[in-house]
Amino acid sequence: MGKISIDKSLIKDLSDLLNENNLSEITVTQGRNTVRVARSVVSSGSILSHSNINQTEKKIDNESNKENNLDHPGTVKSPMVGTIYLASSPDAKPFIKVGQSVKEGDQLFIIEAMKTMNPVKSPFAGTVKEIIIKNEMSVEFDEPLVIIDIS
Repeated sequence: MGKISIDKSLIKDLSDLLNENNLSEITVTQGRNTVRVARSVVSSGSILSHSNINQTEKKIDNESNKENNLDHPGTVKSPMVGTIYLASSPDAKPFIKVGQSVKEGDQLFIIEAMKTMNPVKSPFAGTVKEIIIKNEMSVEFDEPLVIIDIS
């Protein structure tokens, strides 16, 4: 097995880009070689994310409540990074609302990732207790989206 050649200046440049732009991850592929540099982006009370060049800040209303949501058995988490939509179009009714009953497989949201619309479906039946996210928010992988009281 041959020695792997690592371009340390490329990794440093990518790390600098992450820090300067508050990005959580960047991947570069050249031929058969791929370099991925990642870091945690956490700030007290807010999460920073990027959409193209525009920087948006998401305020978390109640940080301790969000942490408790991770432990709730009915928490539905984001399956991917992207922009979340509560309805199929700006004029349409939201897929779900608080107090609504949902069945396993019912559509809850749409996440746009890489210009592709991906449905987020309920993994179980129950009643919508809390919708944690807002329309057109940037979401991270495994971020809590909604809490469903499991029936």
